[in-house]
Amino acid sequence: MVTITIPKKLIKNDDLVIIPRKEYEKFLKLQTQREWEEKDTDEAIRVFKKEKRENKLLKIKSLAGLK
Repeated sequence: MVTITIPKKLIKNDDLVIIPRKEYEKFLKLQTQREWEEKDTDEAIRVFKKEKRENKLLKIKSLAGLK
């Protein structure tokens, strides 16, 4: 078994987590995707609010009105 020593200055408030590299890379990929989705959602909300203020939103009474 390999023993490693981690300096105390790297362990602040017992917040050290050790995970396999592949899991870490998956986490980074998901985090990047989530950030992109948040930006996309924020932009959609901004456009919606702008168009609502300008009365540019279309109103339909049924799904048949989408044609």
